[in-house]
Amino acid sequence: MFMVPISFRKKLIPKFILLAMRGKTLPIHGDGSNVRSYLYCEDVAEAFEVILHKGEVGRVYNIGTKKERRVIDVARDICKLFSMDPETSIEFVENRPFNDQRYFLDDQRLKNLGWSERTVWEDGLKKTIKWYTQNPDWWGDVTGALLPHPRMLMMPGSTHFDSEDGKETSYVSGPNQTRMVVPTPKGGSSPQKQSLKFLIYGRTGWIGGLLGQLCEKQGIAFEYGKGRLEDRSSLNADIQNITPTHVFNAAGVTGRPNVDWCESHKTETIRANVAGTLTLADVCRDHGLLMMNFATGCIFEYDTAHPQGSGIGFKEEDKPNFIGSFYSKTKAVVEELLKEYDNVCTLRVRMPISSDLNNPRNFITKISRYNKVVNIPNSMTVLDELLPISIEMAKKNLRGIWNFTNPGVVSHNEILEMYKTYIDPKFKWENFTLEEQAKVIVAPRSNNEMDASKLKKEFPELLSIKESLIKYAFEPNRRT
Repeated sequence: MFMVPISFRKKLIPKFILLAMRGKTLPIHGDGSNVRSYLYCEDVAEAFEVILHKGEVGRVYNIGTKKERRVIDVARDICKLFSMDPETSIEFVENRPFNDQRYFLDDQRLKNLGWSERTVWEDGLKKTIKWYTQNPDWWGDVTGALLPHPRMLMMPGSTHFDSEDGKETSYVSGPNQTRMVVPTPKGGSSPQKQSLKFLIYGRTGWIGGLLGQLCEKQGIAFEYGKGRLEDRSSLNADIQNITPTHVFNAAGVTGRPNVDWCESHKTETIRANVAGTLTLADVCRDHGLLMMNFATGCIFEYDTAHPQGSGIGFKEEDKPNFIGSFYSKTKAVVEELLKEYDNVCTLRVRMPISSDLNNPRNFITKISRYNKVVNIPNSMTVLDELLPISIEMAKKNLRGIWNFTNPGVVSHNEILEMYKTYIDPKFKWENFTLEEQAKVIVAPRSNNEMDASKLKKEFPELLSIKESLIKYAFEPNRRT
């Protein structure tokens, strides 16, 4: 899809711009979750020039971008630039037949010639809008193209239902004219927004169970997968039977009671954390589905470039530097391989916490039951706040790697001080060193700070780790 000033007027962007110029609502086919890639026309022209001078005769070159956007997000961006309220300026209409969920072109061959897109989405859209607003007479009468379901009828004598002013008007086309027709929903009923449907793996796990509860609260249809991750045929059967819009992977091996289990069960750990996760990602790609993958941030440890207490966190593009435990090693391996899948959104979770202080997987519960704890600041994930964000990320069709933690760090002692303040004033604990800890565990543990600025930029309301702990974990359980 190109952002071109003189693009065919019934195409999405020019159609929405022309409607917005007239103060009309923007019709969205289905639920608007369909994704498209958009390039500005000047970048496309440059691609043609590169192919002309550097391309190989007989070779095919795709001109595209990996930066995809949902139709609903395009409509919202256009509303924003026209100072229109998306809530009242967007209407969901009956989905058109054979509306592809996604178009995608691999442009790597073209990039190998030296081409790359230069114009970011926001700038290209602004330039395109500027052209349309400054050239209102270019198209003449575009009424027919602005209908929600324009279909060209090549037969004379067809009728035209003009719904722009809410009235139905008939026209008879002459022998050399074409007219537009808008199909009405059967039975006169209004179009319904297509519902989301999630397929979740990890039913017996903590995060998988919480995701199901969230879906129930939000009225999102969901089903748990029955297939084993390493069994490709069973995964295909799940998708064919359930027909989900998104897949969430919260399955995998973390070890019971802790990651030390993985040190003596390496084959099982590889089967679930590497082979299974890759198989699910590959099956999802075959079906054109986005996979939201709950991964881990326990693949880093403080180093000279990211010293403890410096406030310098590991970013999404940083290479893992911690393989002290076999669990972390498998997670680092699979994350690197998943980078080759453009249908995966990797969420790096760390030391997860929830408001359920009785859950043995809850980091607060864990350390409150230890006789001794090390006192090191770490980045952590408050599930009560972040799991709903994972659903929003799926709706936004976000991809790539994300540090899925609350901004900032909190030490073990700080958490236990909160526990003492809010839960048990008589609570006591002791500290010991990393060296002393190493004598009572099998595998070393990861300690680090993750840079959550990417997530915070996407979701500005995201609380810092200490604020989130108080709001979601301690205040609801206050006993003092």
